[in-house]
Order: sequence, then C-alpha cells, then structure tokens
Amino acid sequence: MILIYQFFFLILTYFISAIPFGLILTKVFAKKDVRQFGSGNIGATNVARVVGKKLALVTLILDGLKGAVMVATARFVFHDTSDLHLFLVLIGAVAVLGHVYPVYLHFRGGKGVATTVAVLLALDFNVGFLAICFWIMSFCLFRISSISSMVAVFSSIILSSHYDAPTSQLVFCWFLFILILIRHKENILRLLTGEEQKF
Repeated sequence: MILIYQFFFLILTYFISAIPFGLILTKVFAKKDVRQFGSGNIGATNVARVVGKKLALVTLILDGLKGAVMVATARFVFHDTSDLHLFLVLIGAVAVLGHVYPVYLHFRGGKGVATTVAVLLALDFNVGFLAICFWIMSFCLFRISSISSMVAVFSSIILSSHYDAPTSQLVFCWFLFILILIRHKENILRLLTGEEQKF
C-alpha cells in the first residue's frame, strides 16, 4: 500500500512542480508573456530582464519552493519508510523534471536552476546551502547567470562526495549537472563565442 501512496505522491509532485510561476506572474502583473521576450525562458533570470527584479525574486522563490516543499513534505509523510533517502531523491528528480518539462506548456519549461538548488537544500542542507554560496560567489565574479548555475550544480557533486552522501544522492547530482548542461547548451555556445550577456 505504501508503494501506491508513494507513486501518487510522485505524480502529485510532477503536476505541482510543473506550475509555470514565471509565466503566470508576468501575465497577471505585467500583462506580458515572458516567453515572447529576451531568451524566451520562464525562469527568474529572464523575468528579471523582461519585467524587473521584484517579480523575478517572487518567481525565484516560488520555483524553488515548489520543489523544496515536496521533498520536505515527503520526508515528513513517509518518515518511517525504508530507503527514505532514495525516495526523496526520486521526488527531487521529478520536481526538477516537472519544472523543466511542464505538461501545461507542452513540456517547454525553465532551465531548472532554482528548483534544483532548492531541492538540494531540502535534501541535504549542507550541500544545498554551499551550492547557493558557490552560485553567489560565481555571480559576483562573472555576473553571468549561466556560469553561476553550472558552477553551483557541479559543486553539489563535490560537496556530496565530501559529506559522504549516499550513492543515490551522488547519482542525482550528476543527473542534475547533465540536465543543467543540456538546458544551458545555447548559453554554453554563447560563452564560447563571447556573446553571453552579463546581468
């Protein structure tokens, strides 16, 4: 029976994480479709470019919360489940995939950075917190969001190894890093040609 509950929780996680807050906020408060401007992305970085930092901050928080809350809720609801950490990793993966490939937008979502970092924070506080620190330091140094994002997620691999995290978490961090690279392929090309814009 517990497996059935876990399955339905995974489904619920996907549909909640797929909610495109960046698009909703810009349409409601700025009467704009953020997909039609800038990079066309629904994430906080493009929201900031299109409508400003205030809505971008709200987008960032909500995109992070929708993943972190699901991981935290699963930890509470299924606390006595065997292999809890593995299940939390699955929840985190589904949350990120829900944001990146949302059914509501024909599977064309954001790049997943805010959701990824928030999920890491909920899964392993030390790793998540330090990954955020790496993002901040990289952004202060380069002023380029894509570099900061890749550095932060890559750091989670090293940090998870340093803190002797379970193998499932290490695999998860590698999965996140590969996904982030795929979602940032255009940014990487612009970085190689020197065309990536600073924030």
